[in-house]
Amino acid sequence: MDDAAERTSRVIRVARHFELLRREIVAARDLDLWEYDVLVALRAATPHELSAGALIGETLVASGTMTNRIDRLSRRGYVTREPDPTDRRGVLVRLATSGRRKIDLVASDVSDAEAATWKSLGARDGANLDAAASALLLRFDE
Repeated sequence: MDDAAERTSRVIRVARHFELLRREIVAARDLDLWEYDVLVALRAATPHELSAGALIGETLVASGTMTNRIDRLSRRGYVTREPDPTDRRGVLVRLATSGRRKIDLVASDVSDAEAATWKSLGARDGANLDAAASALLLRFDE
């Protein structure tokens, strides 16, 4: 295996470990990882609402998958659907108060666990990895 393939494999393995860490923490708070991803995207938005299309872009899932996810989150009371004032056919998905409370609690737990993991790497190595990952993401996002 060449250096590039080995590097890629290591990045994928690290990402998988972080995914498993998140999945464990999120499940302990009665959420699925996909629910966490959608709620985090909405929490980060201002004013805590996004179109379904924007959520698709944030979570990298197909349109039908996102519709199903919005339906399920709505049934749990974590989001609401509102008419999009800029698109007569569109809707905005808005973070409900219960969704905000839930994601604030869960995201804090996830953040604490991830911070502890990064701290074990050391400041300089963490900064170098962050810079390299940021450069790669810019390339992918072009």
